[in-house]
Amino acid sequence: MKKIIAVIAFFAITLLGTDATFAQEKSSRNLSVNAKTFTHDLSKKLNLDDTQQRAIYNAHMLRNRKINALRTATTDYAAMEKGAKPSAKATAISEVFNRKIKETLTKEQFSKYQKIFGKKKS
Repeated sequence: MKKIIAVIAFFAITLLGTDATFAQEKSSRNLSVNAKTFTHDLSKKLNLDDTQQRAIYNAHMLRNRKINALRTATTDYAAMEKGAKPSAKATAISEVFNRKIKETLTKEQFSKYQKIFGKKKS
């Protein structure tokens, strides 16, 4: 009887682990889709070349992965959407992202980027 219970528990734990893996893959795909959408929209508005598109896509993916790793990720994203101040760590990650955007774009493109997003990015 104990062996049967142990086998059932083993399979139950295996199934739970499989579900968690699928959830992580889905989250990773969402990050990729978000980065592609952001890059595509920015490319249409700012006429980006291929190198700029790759750099912005990579910077967006890196920023979102780092923010997702924070315990405060949910509240940080909600704060960013509302224009409120996210956590200090998320703010630092976003500042690195903004610097990467500034380095990637030309001065004209960056001024358009600032107008699109409505506030000054350093």
